Amino acid sequence: MVSGYDYTQMIQMVVDGEGDDVLDLVDEALESGESADAIIEKGLVEGMKIVSDKYDKKEFFVPDLAAAADAMSDALDELKPHLEQSTEEVKGTIVIGVVQECSQEIGKNIVSAMLSGGGFRVHDIGINVTPKEFIDKAKEVHADIIALGCPMLQTVKYIKETVDLAVEENIRDQVKFLIGGASTNPGTVADQGADGWGKDGSEAVDVALKLMEELRK
Repeated sequence: MVSGYDYTQMIQMVVDGEGDDVLDLVDEALESGESADAIIEKGLVEGMKIVSDKYDKKEFFVPDLAAAADAMSDALDELKPHLEQSTEEVKGTIVIGVVQECSQEIGKNIVSAMLSGGGFRVHDIGINVTPKEFIDKAKEVHADIIALGCPMLQTVKYIKETVDLAVEENIRDQVKFLIGGASTNPGTVADQGADGWGKDGSEAVDVALKLMEELRK
């Protein structure tokens, strides 16, 4: 069914970093019958794409980026209960974080919210996460999947370091590695010894479900 909700204003408020207005529009969209997934993809993500593009073109600066990111984060917090309520069974347990030496968390927050909405129990361990922290958390919560966000090219090496540590800790056959971020692509999976790649939140959910099927074989 085609949505009748107009996301134009929500997108603009994300771009403007108007957090309170974004929250009001999120509530309005929910009341109109829009799903949390749709609000994230059609409103919040589209707004952040514009922000990122303006930042890359030097039309926006760090304060603009931070304001939009804060608005996005608050909106995701507002939507999280609605994502979780749509789930009757837990599809699997995921530990997610941004790799060591990276502090960009917008993409990770989106993917985390989408995975929660997709039926996964998600443990978000933040940014600048070392390989040991990923593995320790995975062991603590008996994770099925470790999802690593890698926005910067110089930090791709930490994907393989985390995979290698899983081998050393004898859990590699118990866990799958899902990667994403601006510095990754499908080829990075084989290069770094991972298991799957998602270009965005929706694809990450699909790939995570496939990885769970592989684990159960």
